Amino acid sequence: MSTQLFYESDSRRLDDRNYGLAVQFNQKSTGLSWSNRGLTIDMKIPALGRQIQESVTDIPGRVSLKNGFCLLEGEDHLAGGIVLDATFPLERDVYDAYLSFLDITQNWHLYRIWHYVPFINRETQGIENYRSFCKGRSLAFEHFLGSNFSRKLPAASAVGINDTKLVMYFLAGKTPGMHIENPEQVSAYQYPRCYGPRPPSFARGTCVDVASKRVGYLSGTASIKGHQSVTLEDTADQLYTTLDNMSLIFESMGFVSERHSYGSFFPNGDDYERFFKVYIRHLEDTDYIQSLFSQMIGLREDDRVLYLQSDICRSELNIEIEAIISDRC
Repeated sequence: MSTQLFYESDSRRLDDRNYGLAVQFNQKSTGLSWSNRGLTIDMKIPALGRQIQESVTDIPGRVSLKNGFCLLEGEDHLAGGIVLDATFPLERDVYDAYLSFLDITQNWHLYRIWHYVPFINRETQGIENYRSFCKGRSLAFEHFLGSNFSRKLPAASAVGINDTKLVMYFLAGKTPGMHIENPEQVSAYQYPRCYGPRPPSFARGTCVDVASKRVGYLSGTASIKGHQSVTLEDTADQLYTTLDNMSLIFESMGFVSERHSYGSFFPNGDDYERFFKVYIRHLEDTDYIQSLFSQMIGLREDDRVLYLQSDICRSELNIEIEAIISDRC
């Protein structure tokens, strides 16, 4: 089936139940709205299929506004987000937003942070927007948490949005999580200066036990070994390497896995609930990636997969994947 972009989203909007924090892609504009039912973030990012919605948490809570963030607070969880009109370079906006964010969440354990960076690979005043974003984020972490902040970094991702909006949303909880690194990758926060004035500030994954249910949050993952982008000649090879990295992180999290023919482990859909978000740079790669990805992970009918067209933090990379894996109840 040929690729289509779907924009008829009105019929798929959220119903009248409490919905926690939900993110809706494929919208005509980017923004954040709230009511006593929860928070909704609309994203001007094309969806490459009929799935257009992500549920960050479906547990309702008390809605409030603090330091520019709209928050949803429950007994054991805190979720929230912010949508900013970006000014370039991004460093100052990101630094200020992160100081507010860290103040809000200082009594919580961070599980997962999502970022959508406007025109991520463009340069402003001689610095790529992503690198400017990373600088502001890193400086804010250091200012608030000190020079050893890396040990507190959770799973995170940052991909592009072709909009002037800078978007950030997150999930935190009362239970401590375990932050995970990939044995075949240099930790992002230890990248050399060739990737920018300050390295990215995130762990490769975070695993937490919530209500006797283990949940693994996988950061945005791509075709990188050590600190270098690899297998750039072919998009299929980038997908293989990405899945290999994903499987290594899930193995480190302790999920029971199934060995695939390419020599790595991946959580079995029979045992776990699985949600994947696949970012594809080039529209023409969509059908091929969807087909190959489905085969590689043994896609099940109850798996949830959201395919989005988005630029990746490194301009030479064509695909990035994030995931959430949890024990079946």
